[in-house]
Amino acid sequence: MADIDDLKAAFEQCVGAYHAQNLDAWAALCHDHVVSFQPFSPFPVDGQVALRQVHQTTLAHSESASATHINPQFRVIGTTGVVWAHSALVFKPKDGPLTTVFARSTFTFAQSGGRWLMVASHISRLPSGN
Repeated sequence: MADIDDLKAAFEQCVGAYHAQNLDAWAALCHDHVVSFQPFSPFPVDGQVALRQVHQTTLAHSESASATHINPQFRVIGTTGVVWAHSALVFKPKDGPLTTVFARSTFTFAQSGGRWLMVASHISRLPSGN
């Protein structure tokens, strides 16, 4: 159970750092070679530097941005941790209306140096939009 608790804590730290717009703290929880599929692009974002840039751009153009993960589930298999959930992504652009997107989210973590680091994420919008 300690592995699950540690994985939950790492995931909650990632989410909390993003909500606080603390990209330094968020990046410290991502592997240098993290790969991410984002909900608004068909192309993967490859590497921590590139993913951080995507988040910096999103946050710079937003009054607010948040992700609420509904009933996240956690599984640990050896040194791999998987988190999945339905998610509500809420963005308020500086020059536009508040937008809520519902998505399916999967986050893969690996233990590295005794810590859980995110190595992959895939966030895809639900086809129906909710």
